[in-house]
Amino acid sequence: MNDVAALNPEVTVTACAPEALLRLDLWTGPADGVLPNAGHALDAFQGRIIGIEPAAWLLRAPMPQESEAGTWLAGLAGDHGAVIVLTGGLVRFRLEGARWRELLTINAVFDVENPAFAPGSVAATILNHAAIWIDVVTDAAADVYCLPSYSEHLATGWRHAISRMD
Repeated sequence: MNDVAALNPEVTVTACAPEALLRLDLWTGPADGVLPNAGHALDAFQGRIIGIEPAAWLLRAPMPQESEAGTWLAGLAGDHGAVIVLTGGLVRFRLEGARWRELLTINAVFDVENPAFAPGSVAATILNHAAIWIDVVTDAAADVYCLPSYSEHLATGWRHAISRMD
């Protein structure tokens, strides 16, 4: 369904297998430096914790760790926040290769060449009329999160864009 063929050896897009996804919202601010700032991400629970807003984070982890990750987040929230299970609520694509940044500039206005947009950086933007989050995982790869209802639209757009890349 969302598989994007590797039509260009310099960039590939893969629809990732479903994983546990939880959201933490804190009403009184970050939890003592344990969490990344908004616009940043770090590895946690064999997945990633992603700062999506000044007081909101997404935690992606393997399905078997959903309960453990939820317990950890609930401990951070205490009486000052909430944990929401979003498993199935977002689709993740992995963009890999030397031209993943270029691919994100097609059908979007986004400065992916900024040196500050490095591994560990996160940005929210619009691509092909769909709201997305971009998590720069390495210099050669980024994860893109979108709502399931937009995933096929994005996959089709990327397939067409990759086929036109010289």
